[in-house]
Amino acid sequence: MDAFEKFYQKKKKKTDLDGVLVKGKDRNRTIGWELLSKVSNVKDFSRVGQVIKGNRSFLVWSLDFDHAENGPVKVVQVAIQDWEEGKIIRERFIA
Repeated sequence: MDAFEKFYQKKKKKTDLDGVLVKGKDRNRTIGWELLSKVSNVKDFSRVGQVIKGNRSFLVWSLDFDHAENGPVKVVQVAIQDWEEGKIIRERFIA
């Protein structure tokens, strides 16, 4: 969450794996904390690849953890991030 505070713009938009668009840094922060509060037994949370071109970055993440409501979560996902003035303005996740 430290990186979230440093690198995300106030008007950030995020589309997660469920396809729902969430607008605003404050709302995205709340959702992030809700997710983290239900995560236990993290087995893997690592960046396994990246491509950066201009104001767009693609980060490939390997995630393996247990979630209080959803059970085991094991996924490789790509975060597509659009940058403006040194901060992320839009982020989309695909798996």
